[in-house]
Amino acid sequence: MSKTYQMIVCGVGGQGILTITDIIVIAARKKGLHVLGSEVHGMAQKGGSVVTNLKIGEKLHSPTNPIGTCEVLVGLEQNESLRYMKFLKPGGIAITSNTVLFPISWKKDKEAAENAKEKIEENITKFDVKLVMIEAENLAIEAGLALTQNIVLLGALSQVEEFPLTEDELRNALKQRVPVKYVEQNLKAFELGIKAAKIL
Repeated sequence: MSKTYQMIVCGVGGQGILTITDIIVIAARKKGLHVLGSEVHGMAQKGGSVVTNLKIGEKLHSPTNPIGTCEVLVGLEQNESLRYMKFLKPGGIAITSNTVLFPISWKKDKEAAENAKEKIEENITKFDVKLVMIEAENLAIEAGLALTQNIVLLGALSQVEEFPLTEDELRNALKQRVPVKYVEQNLKAFELGIKAAKIL
């Protein structure tokens, strides 16, 4: 590939942002591509913000992506997706779960949580990008492992036309990265993500 492909993967601690990143890096290196990345962990183990900058190409220099330069964003939590949408270039692609994780205190105020979710969805649609919203949590449960929401979105990412890695390259990297006892559920989650992206 001659161009540099820039992307953001974001969510909160515990959602598997770094697992997605690892799979992409493994697949890219096997293909002979150069990868640079930068990770930010904000109290990750306590549900804080986690974001990875990734660049895939042949000649790379800086690991971070300036605002307005990314081809794609993969967001595992909708509010975090909204936070990082500004990094997408006009016409870029945002693949995001419709999951919103609220503070525990909000569980008693379902009306406030619902209003906040509606506001997030309203704001996220204001960006000049192609928005692909996926029910990743439900699909992960269907795959047999709720923790595979990240892999559902990875499957959806594999359907992006100009993404430099193929379905098979990502599948093979997934098998290498995921513990053997969870490979079956992860592969199913990957296929469900592919299917969801094709429907959209």
